[in-house]
Amino acid sequence: MSLLAILLAYSLERTLEVTRNLHWRRLVLRWQHAQLNNTQLQQWRQNNLGQVLWALIPALLVGFLLAIFNSLLLSFLISSLGLLVAIQAPQARAAYKAYVIAQEEEDAAEQAYQLRRLRQASGRQQAAPVEHLLLWIHLRHYFAVMLYFVLFGVMGALLYATLRDMRHERSEGWQTLQQIMDWLPTRAMGLGMLLVGNFRQAAAVWLSAIGNKPQNNFIALTKIAEAAEQLTAQTTVALVKRNFLLYIVLIALLTIAGWL
Repeated sequence: MSLLAILLAYSLERTLEVTRNLHWRRLVLRWQHAQLNNTQLQQWRQNNLGQVLWALIPALLVGFLLAIFNSLLLSFLISSLGLLVAIQAPQARAAYKAYVIAQEEEDAAEQAYQLRRLRQASGRQQAAPVEHLLLWIHLRHYFAVMLYFVLFGVMGALLYATLRDMRHERSEGWQTLQQIMDWLPTRAMGLGMLLVGNFRQAAAVWLSAIGNKPQNNFIALTKIAEAAEQLTAQTTVALVKRNFLLYIVLIALLTIAGWL
């Protein structure tokens, strides 16, 4: 069922235009806004942990309801829908298409503008080349959601998407939380890239990324990708597609073996 839900959701994401009101980010922000408007939740508003717990309630509720009803058909439908709304990144997709057109037309001003849009869609504050932004967007909107879905079901995917998208105050604690939740997806995606890219060059870089000294996930991911492939915007897209297909095949094999 997991494999079918992934294939359905990721196929629909490319062909079906989902209204913004159904994007998980929009739903989470509305839920947080309800907290801000409720005077009885003043103490939760003033507590960072309380804000996080409040934001996680919708995802936890989805998992709770699926556990109560214990229906295979319902689980499949909710899982597919949950994945579909969690992986939405229309701004990034539109910005990349416009960037490619501007690149072909050698329009430097338009390229710079679309690069800023991509950076905004990626959630990065620092400037970065288009290849690195594409890697980060794919990791956080597609690969990590799929990985946590396989490991923990739709509730795990939605919990990750909530922490990715919720409104929050910038703090060292929040940065640590983001580092923790992206650590496993970064290393798993890096492993796939070295398997579908230049294994000999990328293996050492990947091993250093899982060593004792923690690395920034963004830096670790881009270093592995640069070792696995000579990156341009087009080759980066091709690399992440090969990586994604590799994991789809792996999930299919685990499903056939009865482990998923």
